[in-house]
Amino acid sequence: MRRAVGQMATVSLLVVAAGCGGPKAYVRPGFLEQPPKSIAVLPFTITYPYDLPAGQGLPESHLVGSRALRKTFYYALTPLGYQDRKLADVDAALTAQWGPVEEARWQSASVQELGRALGVDAVIYGDLQRLMHFSTPLYTETSLTAQLRMVDTHSGEELWRKRAKAADRGGALLQKGQVVDFLQDQARSFHPEVKFLRIADTAVRALLKDFPNPALAEGLADEPLTAASRPRLALLPLTSKQEGDAKKAEPMRRSLAASLQEGPFEVMELQLVDAVLAQQAASPEASSDAATLAVANALGADVVLRGTVTEYGRTYAIVQSWVKAGLELQLIDGHTGQTLWMAKRKNSRQAGVLKGPTGYKSIVTAPITGLKGSHLERVAQHLTRMMAADLGAAPAVLAYVGEWRAD
Repeated sequence: MRRAVGQMATVSLLVVAAGCGGPKAYVRPGFLEQPPKSIAVLPFTITYPYDLPAGQGLPESHLVGSRALRKTFYYALTPLGYQDRKLADVDAALTAQWGPVEEARWQSASVQELGRALGVDAVIYGDLQRLMHFSTPLYTETSLTAQLRMVDTHSGEELWRKRAKAADRGGALLQKGQVVDFLQDQARSFHPEVKFLRIADTAVRALLKDFPNPALAEGLADEPLTAASRPRLALLPLTSKQEGDAKKAEPMRRSLAASLQEGPFEVMELQLVDAVLAQQAASPEASSDAATLAVANALGADVVLRGTVTEYGRTYAIVQSWVKAGLELQLIDGHTGQTLWMAKRKNSRQAGVLKGPTGYKSIVTAPITGLKGSHLERVAQHLTRMMAADLGAAPAVLAYVGEWRAD
């Protein structure tokens, strides 16, 4: 019995580590010594060799997948130390210079021409080399293979390149052994935007693993702020209730910053927030109201969002396992100190007997595979999305934004 438990623990560790690999990125030697200050993410190109009849367009689900990957990558990139052009601004500039983005005439432009039109130091190209969205009760698959690369718009030199694959497969043929998972997968398969968002999250995590993140450009923290079309939000470093969760707080902060991009606020650069905190010699969490107002004033932020990671981890109980994440957030008016919104949420995923195993084998294996790091990352990412959506839809927040615009 002791030997069997040891074997199961070994399998568990192997499964948890399985989601962490992937091909290594190429990064130009000395990249961080002179990194590009500003970048733009171009529309992604589908290079998969379709065999389509003349006049027939690409499958709509594949276009959905391409847009989902671009948007997810851009949002995940925004917390890093680059000045990034908004996707809408990129598309508008390309349209003004070369016509509608969908007609792809911009693709014939040199990287130098793109740089001048967009006003950036580097652009990111995305090539979708494979896309699949297939759904039947017996088998479902949504998958993609993509290669992204960053190119210097002055020299034309390739600065970074990485390839990633992601897939979400299900159906009766795979015999995953979890009835609930089978039913959920079948329901999601009717919505390619949901399936592609799930695998885009996975692909982007792989693409941005070890992505070069330059320090804030010298003097940028002291530059005057440009006019904003939305209230500015400063997201402070998250605290954690348990000491072991501290190292997970910053990834959740970056995920939250990405999730807030579609909301009613202009999310300030995280490195800018951290630089001002360092200048102010303030506690990174700025937990007191006075400290929060001082940080808001120094940043020129209209609102400040602070929070705590309440839980983050795995639980294994032989025939059942859970991955869990919890977050508590508070949005504060940067001028008055008034709390505009506060919420606390948890998200979890379970595997094992409670999800309806289909055999003795699945009773043993399902709780172990349920401990994968990718499951925990997905739970945490979905949690930040839910809380960002809650914040954006809160009546008090909408009223505040309306008053801000009226002023």
